[in-house]
Parts: sequence; structure tokens; C-alpha cells
Amino acid sequence: MFLYRFILIILISCVSFSVNAQNSKKNKNEQRFKGIRYQLQTKKKERKKAVSITDSSIIEISMKIYNATDSLLRSTENEEYPLFLDLRDKTTRQIPIVEILMNKGKIGDSLSLFIHSDSVFQNGQIRPIFIPEGSSLRHEIKVLQNLTPQQYANKLEEWQQKYMEEMEKLQQQEKQKAEMEAKSKVKNQMDYLENTYFIEKGITNFQKTQSGLYYVLEKQGTPIQKGQKIKVHYEGTLLNGQKFDSSFDRNKPIEFPIGVGQVIEGWDEGIMLIGKGGKGTLYIPSHLGYGERGAGGIIKPNSTLVFKVEVVD
Repeated sequence: MFLYRFILIILISCVSFSVNAQNSKKNKNEQRFKGIRYQLQTKKKERKKAVSITDSSIIEISMKIYNATDSLLRSTENEEYPLFLDLRDKTTRQIPIVEILMNKGKIGDSLSLFIHSDSVFQNGQIRPIFIPEGSSLRHEIKVLQNLTPQQYANKLEEWQQKYMEEMEKLQQQEKQKAEMEAKSKVKNQMDYLENTYFIEKGITNFQKTQSGLYYVLEKQGTPIQKGQKIKVHYEGTLLNGQKFDSSFDRNKPIEFPIGVGQVIEGWDEGIMLIGKGGKGTLYIPSHLGYGERGAGGIIKPNSTLVFKVEVVD
């Protein structure tokens, strides 16, 4: 939302390039400043008492933007965060709109600006279909109030806190959405294994753990303790049978401590179930394998893996 505020500021600053304003009959109240067509509306009865706008002002403004057919394109009145201009900043004071307000405006005044759309949508910027080439944009700006530095600082702190809370809420929602999608993918993988893959392969002696690991024991080994170093021969394939790695081909088993996270979760759990001296096949859904990231060129994200393993004595 704060970025959106900056986008509005940039849009205001684009007025400085509006020197190609459309030719039209000049309204008697219309004036020009640096190529900008504008009309300043004031409340004459209240004007003498109104606060002047100076280089120390921090003003809140509202802004409505209309296209050439008077359709409302944007209104800050409908937005969650107000729009402020800190005139203590030299760069802000150089915006032509601000110069007009400082020279002639007071708190409570309104300003109508007529901006050539071609000066806004340039350098490859995408032009919406409801803002045709050669048309004008009308900005209706009202100066609502002047804030003290402390009031402004308090507002910034309040909005920053609100913004952080919104971002945290959004992150939580995104996290929950990602978790739900991940659970759905895992469920689909498990459903496929049970209801399609095992049936097609004629595998009926599979076992399933609470985590979602499937395995088939060919030979039960002896118990292995967590952290114990073991040697394992293996062949890893995808469900379609494509082999991606094999210690049998190298005739050299790998050695590692089991159950401490040095291998994928499906191995830490499955090999301890098979035991030392045992052999079997592990069917590992992606959440117990390489998950969303995959591994290398063959193991794509969310891949179910098959490992034939022998835990060497």
C-alpha cells in the first residue's frame, strides 16, 4: 500500500511533462503554469482565515482522476491510506502541482488539472483502452488539511504498523494456501500409488507408514539405532522406471549415519524399517523426497521416487 502511495506521487509528477496539452477553448478561470492547464477553486468567504501552504507544510490531499468521457478512474477517497505531500522535501516542492499550490493555494482549496495522456503513457508504458491516444486526463485535487510534523510522524507510524499487520496476514494466508496445495499434491501422489500404480504393477504386499511412506520388505534386517553408521546399496528410479542413480552400477555402497537428516526423510524412515542386513523397496512421495525443489535434471519437482535398497552388513 505504501508503494501505491508512491505510484500516485509519480503520477502527479508526470504533470510536469504535460506541455503538449490538447488545444481547446480556454475557460475564463483556466490558467497555465509550465504547460499545465489548471483551474484553482477557492472558498472566498473562508479564504482570509485559511492556512497558507508553505515549504514547511505537510498537506493531506484527495485526488480523483477522470478520463476524457468523465469516467472515474481512481479516487483516493475510496482507498485505505490517505495521500500526503511533505513539502519540507525539496524534490516534492519541485512538482509543478505543488508549485501551483504553494504560489496560489491554501488549505481547503481545490485544483482541477487537465493533463495530456500522451505525456503520461510514454516510453513503452502500456496504455489502457479507456484512455485513447490524444485524450486528456482530468485530476480533481482537494487540499484537506495541514499536519504538524508530530502528527505526520504519528500517522506514518500508525500506517506502518497497519501495513506490517496486513503483510503478516497476507503471508499467513499465502503460507496456508501453499500448505493446502502441498497436502493436495501429496494426497494425489498417494492415491495414485495405491489406486493405480500398485494395481498395474500387481504389488499387493506393500505397507504404509503414518508419514505417507510406502515400502515392500523382501528381507527383514536387524534393528538400527538412530545415528548409527550404515552402508546401503541402492537403485533409484522414477515411477516410469527411468533410473537416475545406482550404487550397484558403481559397485560401491554409500555410508552415512541414519536418522539424523543427512539423507531424504523417506530414507531415514524407510531404511530403519528395513533394518541392517535387510532389503526392500521404498516408494517415496515428494514430501519425503525432494519436494518442490526436485533434484537435478531427471528428478523434477513433486516427483515420487522408487528405491530398491539393501542395507549391507
